[in-house]
Formats: sequence, structure tokens, C-alpha cells
Amino acid sequence: MAILLEDVTLITTGIKKPVLTGQQIIIDRGVVADVGRQVDLQKFPVRKRIDCSGKIVMPGLINAHSHLTEVLQRSFRDNVRMETWREYRAGTEKAVRLTPEDITAAASLACAEMLKAGVTAVVDHFSTRPGLSVEKMRAIVSAFDRTGIRGVLAPSLRDQDFLTLLKDRSGKKTSVGEEPWEEKVLEIIRDTQKTSKCTSVMLGPSNPLNCSDSLLLKVVEIAEAQNLGIHTHLLETKLQQWGARRLYSGGVVARMKKLGLLSPRLSAAHGIWLTEREMDFMASAGASVVHNPASNLKLGSGLAPVIKLRNRGVNVALGTDGGDTSDTYSIFEQMRLAAFLSRLTSEDSAQWVTSREALRMATLNGARAIPAWRNKIGKIQKGYCADLVILKPHLRLCPLNDIVNQLVYCESGQSVDTVFVNGEIVLRNGRLLRVDERRLTEQVQSVSEKMYRTYQRLPRHGSDIRFYRKRDWI
Repeated sequence: MAILLEDVTLITTGIKKPVLTGQQIIIDRGVVADVGRQVDLQKFPVRKRIDCSGKIVMPGLINAHSHLTEVLQRSFRDNVRMETWREYRAGTEKAVRLTPEDITAAASLACAEMLKAGVTAVVDHFSTRPGLSVEKMRAIVSAFDRTGIRGVLAPSLRDQDFLTLLKDRSGKKTSVGEEPWEEKVLEIIRDTQKTSKCTSVMLGPSNPLNCSDSLLLKVVEIAEAQNLGIHTHLLETKLQQWGARRLYSGGVVARMKKLGLLSPRLSAAHGIWLTEREMDFMASAGASVVHNPASNLKLGSGLAPVIKLRNRGVNVALGTDGGDTSDTYSIFEQMRLAAFLSRLTSEDSAQWVTSREALRMATLNGARAIPAWRNKIGKIQKGYCADLVILKPHLRLCPLNDIVNQLVYCESGQSVDTVFVNGEIVLRNGRLLRVDERRLTEQVQSVSEKMYRTYQRLPRHGSDIRFYRKRDWI
């Protein structure tokens, strides 16, 4: 039995006609069965009608790069760069030793926050210290299933540390002792294929600089054999750019190309310090970049070259990064920042990211970045999965003039009224239907407080970049 949305003001991903009025949408068996001014209701027995007059219906937003369990360390730190932040974050996790139950609760809270802000799909680049385990990965999958969000689990993989390699003047490739990961990940892939409609898996090398050639070759081999996407961090900081040049004569992207990592399977978070030659490599390979503007700003990492990437034809999606790097899981915020920050990277206003482009980055481009989501989500179209959001305009959208401009520049998520994922209503009247929000926040609060006490006891120091002169890389 189908659901009919009537009198819809529909937000499209089209540049020429971004808003259509007086539309009807039929949702049947998890997909958009039909959409238009007058759909054929005889084909689909309607069990539920939703009057959308005075409301806005838009595609579900896509968070193409996040770290869900970082919500536990939300706002622990300020005024630190990424390398220092990473050391503190990992040290806190390692000392606390999160249980699978802790991980499920934390990830569920982050997913709940996203659903309430109109995010219907998320990539979790998952890592916890110490070590990766099947139980911990299942905990993330459980959070996806529990909240009803569409999720991709990308287990973080690494077997070296590039800062250690830079310190080692002998050039010896020092391992960090990561345990074998292949069978663990393959087991999770089998699990999700059997039991979950909305969860899938990608391979997630942490950062090519933290992965040996052998690990990256194995990632490419398994991705091709299992038809999986690959997700990684790439040139997030100036230090990484400097270190990559010292470790690899042609740069890290040329190394990735040589190893077969560059392909349409790849989505790379950040890409702030890509050279124009490296951008061309990404474009010719059909790889995507995930822009994380809030995180880049908080950590002082730099301004991503979004305009240059776009002009070269690189698909650019949006991500929030983690709860302690951007302190939010809001894609509405990322859209606004992506558009505004582009004004700082070009004097030509015709080159700036428009609201319509920012909206595409948050929807269709996000789907294109993830192989499991291509041609399935990202827009409201016949045959696509019914991942959509109904907004009841709040004060920030009043007076309502140019809807797309205001969704990008004004909306914060507080207008989100109803959320569908795969045709199921998971949020109604602003209330989560699958999880008890109060109980969830109480559970996470106690774990987070324990972590904060642990973090405060950690020794304070400069950072991992103490060993070389700053003038070498600035």
C-alpha cells in the first residue's frame, strides 16, 4: 500500500527548475513510484495521504564523511591543529576502551541528530582505539538499523604512521602494528548483505600516508572483487602536503594512481592541499572529493579548492567530519559554509558556489561519491529510493522568497518536520520514531563525562610536529 504526498512544493536538484509547485509524490515499497502534477493513483492503492500544502519537500541530505563516535568527545578541545587533536582524541579513546554498547549509543545519538536535521544518509569512517573488531563494526551497523538512517560503514585501516616515517631519517618503513583486517571486514560485508536493506560497507584506508603500498594494493584488490567503494582522508593539512613530498617524490596522489587507488570507487575527504596536477589526476579518474568546511575551519587546516575542483569536473560532496572537529552533524551548516567560503577563494563572483550548487553538493553529488548510492538516492525521481524530507517553514524561512537560497543560507534544520528513509517515516512532527531521544542522550552523557575526565588527565604537550622546524612546511 502506497503513501501519497499531495500539494507538494518540490525541491529538485536541477539548476534551471530548482522548485516545482503543485506536485504529487507516490511512495511505494521504499521507492518513489511516481512524481508529477497528476500521478496515476489507480496503479497504487493509497493507504496514507499527507497534505504538504504550506510545506517544502526536498531530497534527504547526504553526509559523505563523518566520524560518529567522535560525538563522545564533542567540544573537548579548542585552538589545536589536526595532528595535535588526533593525538588527544586517540589517547582518550585508548584509555577509556569503549564497549560495543558505548559505540552503538554514541553512533545512534549522532544519527539521531542528523535525522532531526534532514540527513538521511551518512558515511561513517569508523575507527576506535585500541584496534578494529567485528563486534565494534557491528555496533555501528546496529546504530544505523536502530535509528533507521541509511548508512555506510567504512572501517579505518592503517599500518604505518607518516609522522614516524618523517622522523626516521634512515627511511625505514616502521609499522604501527595494526592487526590483520581482511577477514573481519569481509565478515561485516557478508552480515550487511544478508540482514540490512539500508546499510552497506566501503573500505576505508585512514589516509594513504598512513598506509603501506601492500595495504593499499589489498584494498584495491578487495574493492574490485567485492564491488565496493573506497573512502579515505587526503591532504587535509599543510603538514601532510609537506610530508607527502618528502616521502614520495611524485606526491601522494601520483602514488595512489600508480597503486590503482584512483578510480570512480574513491571518495577522498578534505583535499585541501591538492595541487592542480593532483586535481587533474582526480578528475580524470572520476574520483570524488568530500568537502568538510566546518572541520577545516575549526582545525585551521585551510580552504579547500572547491572552485578549482568543480571547474575541472571533480565531483564535490559535503561532509561534517566528527563531533569534535566541526562540533555538529548538520549538513545545512556545511552547505552555507561551502557557499560562503568560496567567496574567499575567487575574486570573480561568477565563480562562487551558488546556493543551487551547494544544494547539489549536499544531495546528488553526495550520492555520486558513494558507489552504493549512485542512481539510487540524491534526488526525488521515479525509481529512486524514497529518502526525502518534509519541512514546515520555521521563522528562519519567513518571509519565504527564494526557497533554495533560504534553505542554504537561512535554514538550520529546525524546520524539519518529517523524514522518510527508504519509504519509512523515521521522524514525524520533529520526533524520532525509532529511538527514545531522552534515554539515548542520558546514556551517551555518562560515557562522555567519563571520557572527559580521562582527557583532562592526559599530559599536555605541543604536538607530533615538534621534530622539525615550522619554516620547513609553512
